[in-house]
Amino acid sequence: MPILNPRFAVTLVFAVFGLIGGLWSGSVPAVVRRVGVDEVELGVLFTLLMASNVCAMTLGGWLSRFVSSRTMMLVTVPCMTLSAVFVHASTSRLMFVPALFSLGLSQGLLDLAMNTEGSATESDAGRPILTGIHGTLSLCIGVGALLGSLIAARFTPIGSAPIILAAGALGTYVVWRATPDRRVAAGSATVPARTWVYGPLVLLGLAVGFENSGEIAGLLWSAKLLDEMAPSLAAVAGIGPAFFSVCAAIARLNGDRIRGWFGDANVVIGSLIIAAIGFIGVGIADSFGARVAAFAVVGLGTACVIPCLYAIAARSDPNARAARLGFVAMIAGGPRVLSPMIFGWVWQHTSAGTAFGLGSVMMLAALTAFVVGQAMMVRKAVAA
Repeated sequence: MPILNPRFAVTLVFAVFGLIGGLWSGSVPAVVRRVGVDEVELGVLFTLLMASNVCAMTLGGWLSRFVSSRTMMLVTVPCMTLSAVFVHASTSRLMFVPALFSLGLSQGLLDLAMNTEGSATESDAGRPILTGIHGTLSLCIGVGALLGSLIAARFTPIGSAPIILAAGALGTYVVWRATPDRRVAAGSATVPARTWVYGPLVLLGLAVGFENSGEIAGLLWSAKLLDEMAPSLAAVAGIGPAFFSVCAAIARLNGDRIRGWFGDANVVIGSLIIAAIGFIGVGIADSFGARVAAFAVVGLGTACVIPCLYAIAARSDPNARAARLGFVAMIAGGPRVLSPMIFGWVWQHTSAGTAFGLGSVMMLAALTAFVVGQAMMVRKAVAA
């Protein structure tokens, strides 16, 4: 099989997405110091990032009626790349806010497109491969986070720009060369084959929203937490998101085998319980090393949840994968948009430990929504 094949192409897009996201998460402390924002303002800005991301994923579900996931990736990979460069180059709110908004929009559209293509590639393969593809993303986030913090501490955040530009160019080229143009059948994205799943899909969307809120909080705020705990170790503040992501990568790279053994539903339930325990550890730990270890547990726990939830949503109507993922993203938008602002407010007015303790609440809320939604889906399937 040639190297430039659809599976390699979509895996590389996930890797580029992860590397650029990791560079940004590792650079957060340095960038916000240059821009001059506190925890509450940062929470509001992260809320803006999430809002633009959710709006883009919802818009992408509608766009999937007209354009293929290949076309969306060819447009959004360059847009995400340039937006990330401007975010790292920001020296004022006037530059930072539009760049962050643009980054959220492009990441949201790309997130939908690459998961749609990944689901289709998994279907073509006839076996679970999507979790392993997500594992590549997590591994690259970990590498990017550590690189981002090192570059920002030794030089300036804009020092990451050459890596960002090279990754974006490579990803765009491989998508152009190796990704098939999967045309959407007329009407398939607007007339779902099984409309009765929308009730459970709402709960599935809430599960995605609560889990993703906790996961993103761990990724975006961990570097800032460790930077505050040990300012002398600013160059390795990115070790928080790095450990988080590398542990997620280890779990995800073996996740398809685990999915085959236990099934997606059981994997989701067990993973959310582990993630809740990890967030409790972050909240109560009082040393740099203990918190890094707790972030590792959170990474292990959250690793397989989103790939499994996306796979369940896509399977609910294989003829309208992007539409279903877009609908789930729209429902997930509520928790995802509100959580960064709430997180920043709690951090500002109580403590970082209390703020991260909210992560365990989010994991348990996701668990409840998922279990109830799956029970509803089984009952409706039997009735149908």
